[in-house]
Amino acid sequence: MLNMGGPETLEDVHEFLQRLFLDRDLMTLPVQNKLGPFIAKRRTPKIQEQYRRIGGGSPIKKWTEAQGEGMVKLLNEMSPESAPHKYYIGFRYVHPLTEEAIEEMEEDGIERAIAFTQYPQYSCSTTGSSLNAIYRYYHQKGEKPKMKWSTIDRWPTHPLLIQCFADHIKKELDLFPPDKRKEAVILFSAHSLPMSVVNRGDPYPQEVGATVQKVMEKLGHCNPYRLVWQSKVGPMAWLGPQTDDTIKGLCQRGKKNILLVPIAFTSDHIETLYELDIEYAQVLANEVRPLFFSPLFACSSLTGSKCSQKGLLQVGFSSAFQQLQYYTKEL
Repeated sequence: MLNMGGPETLEDVHEFLQRLFLDRDLMTLPVQNKLGPFIAKRRTPKIQEQYRRIGGGSPIKKWTEAQGEGMVKLLNEMSPESAPHKYYIGFRYVHPLTEEAIEEMEEDGIERAIAFTQYPQYSCSTTGSSLNAIYRYYHQKGEKPKMKWSTIDRWPTHPLLIQCFADHIKKELDLFPPDKRKEAVILFSAHSLPMSVVNRGDPYPQEVGATVQKVMEKLGHCNPYRLVWQSKVGPMAWLGPQTDDTIKGLCQRGKKNILLVPIAFTSDHIETLYELDIEYAQVLANEVRPLFFSPLFACSSLTGSKCSQKGLLQVGFSSAFQQLQYYTKEL
């Protein structure tokens, strides 16, 4: 189960940031081996404060373990002939690192492995970085894998993923006053990318858009909606419009019933718990009152839900038996 991971404690933040800023798949900096650690050191206090405000650390490992346990349990029930199944967690920037997971799998004598990204939409800077880490592990050791690898590198329009989002959007829309429900604007928010990455042909924006399109089709286009982008860093051009600017713009035009949906996240982490929950839902709500602002977080949509576990199972099960050829590729 591949993901970027997140620091479990405040003490882990610096190491997390240092690995992140040294990842050339994520970003390219001049003299990166020196500038990356410098930026990480400068940003550590600010990021530590953000993690302190969400409880002192990222819950992403806990939620990944819960999703993995649920997925494996269902897979053992549905496919006893190939049981027992086991999940491993491979994070890019915190322990357990991707390389550590591979080493454990090799020691366990695993015969068949599926590199299963937890990002529904593919990006060279996220899933691509994890897959490159697997390649580099074997390349640096000068060995061929003992196990047979395949990949699930994207699943942006998987039916159960779409069903999960649609069901919980309906649930959240029901919280709006009946006379305001139809006019509520659904804002699908995804992590932004630098335009330099987008212009190289990264498929992430199109795949996020495909997820949004399928969700709205499932909902019968019941409400107005927009796809917006969050987490811009630095002065360079990034994919837009930005989530916070869009919220302010809508409110200035009198559209103050907003449902915020994190569309590219399958588990809680800093972007949902701090950026959406605190920065947007609390700070912006105070700035642009009156505002009926009903954020929809991953914890209430995907993380730990039976729908999510069944979705992960279907993707993984289909991969194991080579039935989901669009999503599954041999390494």
